[in-house]
Order: sequence, then structure tokens, then C-alpha cells
Amino acid sequence: NIFAVLGLRSLFFLLRGAVGRFQYLKEGIAIVLIFIGSKMLVEYFDIHLPIWVSLLVIVSCLSGSVLYSIYLNSESEH
Repeated sequence: NIFAVLGLRSLFFLLRGAVGRFQYLKEGIAIVLIFIGSKMLVEYFDIHLPIWVSLLVIVSCLSGSVLYSIYLNSESEH
């Protein structure tokens, strides 16, 4: 679990530069961090989520926030 948190920290610094271009990326990162924290708490009760579910949630949150930012930015230009 600690390696997952360290990996997310690295991902956060990687995406930090893109936050200025994408308006809702901060919210997407926040949702990912909440999900990972919840997943760590749920594992205490012997409930395990498959890795593919975690990856799907992370990728969909980040890509969804980026795509939503691009969509709103293109709408405001018209």
C-alpha cells in the first residue's frame, strides 16, 4: 500500500504542471486520492478490489476530468 501511495504522489507531481491547462484536473486527482484511501480502509475488512477495477477508476477519473475541461473550454470559445 505504501508503494501505491508513493506512486500516486509521483503521479500528482507529474500532473501538477497540467493543472493550469485543465480546469477540473484538481478535482479528478482529489477523487482518485479519495478512492485510494477508501480502498485502503476497505481492505482492513478483508474486502479486496481487483487491480483492474482500481486502474479503471483512476484512468476514468483523470481522463474524465481532462475531457470535461477540454469540453468546457471549447464551449466557452464559441
